[in-house]
Amino acid sequence: MSHQSKISDYSRYFSHRQKVYLVNMSAERNSEIYESLSGVVTSSAMDLLELMVTHSGHDTHGDEIGKATYKLTSEAFGSGIQVLADLTGIVSGNIFQLRMHGTLEMFQRRIVPRVEISTQIFMLRGNFPLAFFRKEWKRVMGHLRNNNTLPGLVLQETLINLGAGGIGLTVDTNNRPTPLSMFFISVDKVPPVCALAETVWEQSMDEGVRCGFRFIHILKADQERINTYISTVVRKNGGTPLDYKRNWVLLDKMVADGRTSE
Repeated sequence: MSHQSKISDYSRYFSHRQKVYLVNMSAERNSEIYESLSGVVTSSAMDLLELMVTHSGHDTHGDEIGKATYKLTSEAFGSGIQVLADLTGIVSGNIFQLRMHGTLEMFQRRIVPRVEISTQIFMLRGNFPLAFFRKEWKRVMGHLRNNNTLPGLVLQETLINLGAGGIGLTVDTNNRPTPLSMFFISVDKVPPVCALAETVWEQSMDEGVRCGFRFIHILKADQERINTYISTVVRKNGGTPLDYKRNWVLLDKMVADGRTSE
């Protein structure tokens, strides 16, 4: 169930330091890929918003100002919210200036289904900018598309917590994660799922550091693969699977878009 509100002053829904997810909704985007960024509010006024994006070195260039559109998702008044916003400027390399427009939608936050499984994965980490990881992801995906395998890639059996929105696992204390990582995950068949992820939390434990990662660059088809795999595991364990598409943060569309297509 969602609530839609046509307003001219969006600022009361966004407060200083509030966390916001940006989902790429640009007309010229690759519609086969889910792309997202994270940011925090630095200022808001009426229909204007400034967000400090979490990762520097993004590959949004000056010629995309005035062309790029994002869906901003966050929480306000105990509900999820989402609204479209056009990129109008970039300050100091990581401050996005956005103009919000259209309907602000409120929706019930949904928990993305996750399961604990043991499967083969590989985690590529490094203190590289997002632009580097995106370029490497594109190169890797091209190779996997043509060959189904990647030379030199060795997956290791690992206990993980997996969902369409991200992955959790325990790493060695001396090998802590970097802000961005690229994961290769075996779920159903070759090739493995390949996704870029950001580190969202860490917790020290006796056996190492437990970490949670959010997928920020992944094929929509691989979101589906993960969801199908998880649903199969849940059914085998006697549970009832939930579709990840009930979580609007993981979709590059608005509630109204679905109603229009009905």
